[in-house]
Amino acid sequence: MDAPHAAITFLAYEDLAPGERFYGETLGFPLVEDQGWAKVYRICAGAYVGLVSARGKVIEGPVGSGTLLSITVDDVDAWHEHLGNLPNIEILNEPYMVPGIPVYSFLFNDPGGYLVEIQRFTDPETRERFESH
Repeated sequence: MDAPHAAITFLAYEDLAPGERFYGETLGFPLVEDQGWAKVYRICAGAYVGLVSARGKVIEGPVGSGTLLSITVDDVDAWHEHLGNLPNIEILNEPYMVPGIPVYSFLFNDPGGYLVEIQRFTDPETRERFESH
């Protein structure tokens, strides 16, 4: 099983514009991925904050409760198998291609009930943006 090389914490917003101004302009984090309903900003090498529409593809819940930690790895299937064999890990789905974006992933809940995603970018250009240090 490979070691993670990046992490993205997604925060849900009803309106992305205030978050875009805050993370992109106020804090000066560079925008590295714009999927329309999700924006990802680089905090530092390997660490990212993502803004996602509260009514988007993954998060459906009140703003402030829709946190998603995405951990980027090379072998999603190996992570799925490893975590699926551990006690007290509730895997929510089989690995799948997320519709409309170059991401192969699966989801599970952490002990606090927060959503965690193990993912791999399938598009070489997207992978390069997240994997270059």
